[in-house]
Amino acid sequence: MAKALASTRAKRMLAILHLFEPGTQVSLRSVAGALGITPAEVVDDLDLLACCGVAPYTPDALVPILVDGEVVMVWGDLPALARAARLSPREAQAIVAALGIAGVPADDPLVTKLLAAAAAGEVSPGALTQVLRAAPQEGQPLLRTLTLALAEGRVVRLDYQSAGSTQPAQRVVEPVSLVNERGTWYFEAFCRSAGALRTFRLDRIRSAEALDEVAPKRRLSPTGAAFVAEGLPAARIRLAPGEEVTEREWPGVSVIEQGPEGTLVDVPYAGTGWIARQVVARLGAAEVIEPAEVRDAVHVLARELAGA
Repeated sequence: MAKALASTRAKRMLAILHLFEPGTQVSLRSVAGALGITPAEVVDDLDLLACCGVAPYTPDALVPILVDGEVVMVWGDLPALARAARLSPREAQAIVAALGIAGVPADDPLVTKLLAAAAAGEVSPGALTQVLRAAPQEGQPLLRTLTLALAEGRVVRLDYQSAGSTQPAQRVVEPVSLVNERGTWYFEAFCRSAGALRTFRLDRIRSAEALDEVAPKRRLSPTGAAFVAEGLPAARIRLAPGEEVTEREWPGVSVIEQGPEGTLVDVPYAGTGWIARQVVARLGAAEVIEPAEVRDAVHVLARELAGA
């Protein structure tokens, strides 16, 4: 197995930090399943994470994580979160840019106040606290439940009220992704009652409960049906260094080679529209090598989005 890039390991460690609250114990296998790596690789990552911290890097200023057998134990506060934060104007603007990429609209109160604080000079700890406290709190418990279920690969029971319904209906689903589109959160999951992929608006989810059951790994097409790659053409794509290759985002993907210039993959596709959207969404981190019809579809879509 090829050794993971440092940037890939850093992304993995950042992705699991939200699981490590003081006094919690997290299953090593659940963390490995959420990240798509082996338990041994998780242990290596956590051993490195346990050596990280903040100045002066004394034992009480390091990340308090310990792997004990099959369990990850968190025995204290994360040191970086226990101190007041201070941002330069450039850092505040970088956060605003990241929020925009995540789908937070430009007129959101959090964005507006961050820009105002940045324009006034260095953002003090007190000003930053006021800005973050002013962020909308509605829906956060629900987002937390769904995020953890997604990270741990657990089945979720929803009470969902679809448009036009007078009462919510119960759905048992297997999480796939959480997406923010133009300020609205959507939860994508495999719905067992429908037998296919479905998208649920968070503002229509009345309650959500993560079950103890671990969701099985399903191979789904972009339309949510069972995916069969046999007989389909394949596009050869080069992904930039650090870009992850997952079956969930690239159904049927085959890794051809990995190197310092990135990862070369073959991705089967039934139509150029879907695969063009996948490439354009990478914002330059994915390049279509062949065939020409997929390259052309990417160019057309990119021009349309640039014009919009």
